[in-house]
Amino acid sequence: MSTKLDQAEFGGQVAGKPGSATGSGHPDLVEAMRAYQTAVDIFDEAVADKLGLNRTDFRCIEILDRHQPMTAGALAHASRLSTGTITFVIDRLEAAGFVRRLRDEDDRRRVLVEMVPVAQLKVHACHLPMIEDARAALADFAADEIAVVCKFLRISTAVFQRNVPT
Repeated sequence: MSTKLDQAEFGGQVAGKPGSATGSGHPDLVEAMRAYQTAVDIFDEAVADKLGLNRTDFRCIEILDRHQPMTAGALAHASRLSTGTITFVIDRLEAAGFVRRLRDEDDRRRVLVEMVPVAQLKVHACHLPMIEDARAALADFAADEIAVVCKFLRISTAVFQRNVPT
């Protein structure tokens, strides 16, 4: 696999210098968003390290923390991992004491995955200082300003999800 970017591979659609926001129409917004993404990425890596997890396993923990319990298939889909890979992820997380498998009470053939309560506490404890800092930083925002930020984040999430390279 070549590491050199080939402009022809991208159909000549690369505008401006690599890494620039040329042509975006909102270069300040693009720069702020990229800086935010980098900060979140660094934060998530540090939390994963603190918890003794790799980034893929931590991504699955983040998904489970918001949507548990989930089937292995649903977790594979949400994390964009194959069903074979998700089995190994769940095995590692179970061995490390982060998740447990349980039978679905409505359909005994299905197995659900959920975080164990102590693992949720550990994950939340890692996030608590950042959450408290964010609350203080956003304390002066009016409800309508928070609503705009939430709308922007939901739209941005959908844009990224629609444009994941395949």
